[in-house]
Amino acid sequence: MPGFTARYGRRRKHGLTQPEVADLVGVSLRWYSMLETGKAAPYSNDFLERVCRILLLDDDERHALYVYAVHREPAPRPRPDTSSIDPYLADYVRQHEMPAYISDLAWDLRIYNHAALKQWRWMAYGINIMIWVLTYPEARMQLIDWENAWAKPMAAQLRMAANKNPDHQRLAEVVREIRESDEDARRIYDEDVTSYTHPDGSHRRIYLPHHHDREFEVVWLGFTPLRDPTMRFIVSVPADSQPTGLPPAL
Repeated sequence: MPGFTARYGRRRKHGLTQPEVADLVGVSLRWYSMLETGKAAPYSNDFLERVCRILLLDDDERHALYVYAVHREPAPRPRPDTSSIDPYLADYVRQHEMPAYISDLAWDLRIYNHAALKQWRWMAYGINIMIWVLTYPEARMQLIDWENAWAKPMAAQLRMAANKNPDHQRLAEVVREIRESDEDARRIYDEDVTSYTHPDGSHRRIYLPHHHDREFEVVWLGFTPLRDPTMRFIVSVPADSQPTGLPPAL
C-alpha cells in the first residue's frame, strides 16, 4: 500500500494487522474486530466498501464479504458516467500513456485510464476526488505533506467552486459530506485562508503502489475542454527531478 512503510515503519512480516486495517478504514479496532470475528452488527455499505478497498478484494471476495457480514449481495460497482464526454476525448484519455482522468464541476470522476487506476486504485470504486483526498485515511498515507501540499489547496479549490456555484446540488453535497465526516477536513475548509484556483503546473510528492517508501514527485497538468468548461482534464507527469520518469510497470 502506498505510504505504508512511511506510516507504520519497516517490518518483516507480511499482511496488515487488525489495528492497521481499522486505522486505514477509519473505524475503531473494536468495530473492525467485530466484522472479522463474525459478530452481527449494522455494518454500513461505506464501511464494507472501505474494507474491500483497503484489502484489495476482487469481485468474488467482495461478494463473499457482503453475504458473510450483512447477508445480501453487494450492489454493482459504480461506473463513471461517460455520457457527457466526447467519444474522441474519451479515447484520448484511455490511450494516454500517463495517468489521466476527467472530472466534472463537483469533482466526480467521468473517465480515467489504466495508468491512473494503477496509481489511484480508489478510482475503481467511484469515489469523489475531493472526498477521497480530504477525508479518506489512506489518502493521508499516499499523499506526502497531506495538509499543506494537498488538503489546503484542494479545499481552497472546493470553496471557490462552491461560492461560484451556490445552486449546484452535487457540489453542495460534496462539501457537506466532507465537513460532516472529518474534523481535520472541516477545520481546513472552514478556517484556512489558502488561495488556490487550479492544480495546473503544481509539483507534489506521492507514494506509489509497489514502491514502498520511495517518494515520487509529479507535476499536475490541468486542461479544460472548450466545449464544456465544467470539466477538468488532469494528467500527472514526472517532475524534472525524476528524469527517468515513473516506473513503466505502474
